[in-house]
Amino acid sequence: MTEYLAPRVTVTLPGGRVIEGHLLARRRDSDGRWWYEVSIDVPSTAARPIDGEDYSEVPTRQATDAAGWILQALPAAKQLLLHRAGCWTAAGRLTPADTTQAKTFVKHGWATACDVCEPAP
Repeated sequence: MTEYLAPRVTVTLPGGRVIEGHLLARRRDSDGRWWYEVSIDVPSTAARPIDGEDYSEVPTRQATDAAGWILQALPAAKQLLLHRAGCWTAAGRLTPADTTQAKTFVKHGWATACDVCEPAP
């Protein structure tokens, strides 16, 4: 049996920020409007557990998707540090980025590569 790989989609969050997600399912209402069930990756600091929910069965894994990137703001240095998604050294203010964004930030010198995870978009 072949594992289904959910296709990527862009998601526009309130405030206009755009991130990538994976399309898990879709449905069409009786009025013809489409609804998408999307999975997005966010830093753990952006999600909060809900009292009474059991998280013991949640799978824990290292990111293996080479297309996943994180930009870390370094305010003191007034620059960004690019990490592979899942890099254990990424901390503080983090922003998910797609491959095109990661390449652009490195190309223009707006971000430097983490010397631990050595991202190469």
